[in-house]
Amino acid sequence: MTRNPEFRRLWAIGALGGTMRWLDTLVLALVAFDLTGSPFLVSLTFFFRMAPMLFGIGLGIIADRVNRKYFLVIGLVIQAFIAAVMASLLIADVLVYWHLAAGTFLSGIVWASEFPVRRTMIGELVHPERLGRAMSLDSATNAFSRIIGPFAGGVFMATIGPEGAFTLGVVLFISAALVATTLRYTRTESAGSHRGVIADLAEGVRYIRASRLMVGTLVVTLLMNVFAFPYMSLQPIIARETLGVGDVLIGLLNSVEGLGSLLGATLIASFALPRHYSRIYLYGSLLFLVGVLLFSQSSWYWISFIIVFAGGFGMSAFGTMQSTIMVSAASPEMRGRVMGTVAVFIGAGPIGQLNIGIMAGIYDPRTAVMITAIMGLAVMLVATVAFPILRRADSMRIDSRLRAMNSADLRRMAESPGGD
Repeated sequence: MTRNPEFRRLWAIGALGGTMRWLDTLVLALVAFDLTGSPFLVSLTFFFRMAPMLFGIGLGIIADRVNRKYFLVIGLVIQAFIAAVMASLLIADVLVYWHLAAGTFLSGIVWASEFPVRRTMIGELVHPERLGRAMSLDSATNAFSRIIGPFAGGVFMATIGPEGAFTLGVVLFISAALVATTLRYTRTESAGSHRGVIADLAEGVRYIRASRLMVGTLVVTLLMNVFAFPYMSLQPIIARETLGVGDVLIGLLNSVEGLGSLLGATLIASFALPRHYSRIYLYGSLLFLVGVLLFSQSSWYWISFIIVFAGGFGMSAFGTMQSTIMVSAASPEMRGRVMGTVAVFIGAGPIGQLNIGIMAGIYDPRTAVMITAIMGLAVMLVATVAFPILRRADSMRIDSRLRAMNSADLRRMAESPGGD
């Protein structure tokens, strides 16, 4: 992988963009809370950020029809422009909540292209036997950026202010765009690129339905984004209001989850084999939900610090194996649509954000996190029973027939009245 220059470029783009993404997550929560004083509106901000994920499969179809390199460059330039506008509004001291919500939504549209564009390109440019390690390295880098990003965000909030964070974002996104322009990439011809969008969409749905492994992976993705990850929007508020710490320690708390993720991803990259993938994914997801539940019950900062660190291991297992399983199980010509579908299921996150925000308004942030974590553990246990393939050591081998499908197979499946 280190000898693959195109992977190195995609890795660098992910590192630069990921650093700003995690920095932005902390800064958005604190700025929204300072502007409104409302935990619900903080969660609503993240609703706007996640909502564009619902268009993920559409972005995947578009990505199958155009050169992903250009898609990637344009998205990074748009991100830099949004960051510049936000920094300017803050410097002029005219930022209001709707500015924050609109900028977050536009930024979310670009983030929604991460799976059908950059991660799909990794799957296309890395040899299949090295794909698991490539995704692990990418996940480890994302975890490392999560260490740097939130801590830097906390320092900015305590010193220069949020305008400094968004100014840094301009630099990071422009740098990533420049790296993207140097990629040597040729578009892979898609099986559905010459047919209509509806036909492509139907074909993608039928293709995924044929795989219990992919369906199970998507169900876990949906549950995690509805019941687990929404807690992150309230974590800074709980740290400030309940744990009673300042912005720097809030950033440190957010960062230590990234440290746990980094260590977890490093272990996965070093020791995980294809037969381990689905088990790592499933049990790591359960570990993260347990960590969220324990965090909601802690009243001491350093206990919370340890809990969040341990939860990071579960987060790395989920994040690394989600992309690895889906890319490995899909044929090359279907990967854009498959990863676009992943983005759609991540797009269920806005439902979780509204849910946890409403409960935080009715009760308090800690109670809202506790209730969602309990609900998440309950439905995850149901999914564990419903999709036994996720618990099987040979799940990737069972599903490997999908990787061997050619275009004719795909068309026959799409035209079959039964669909499966």
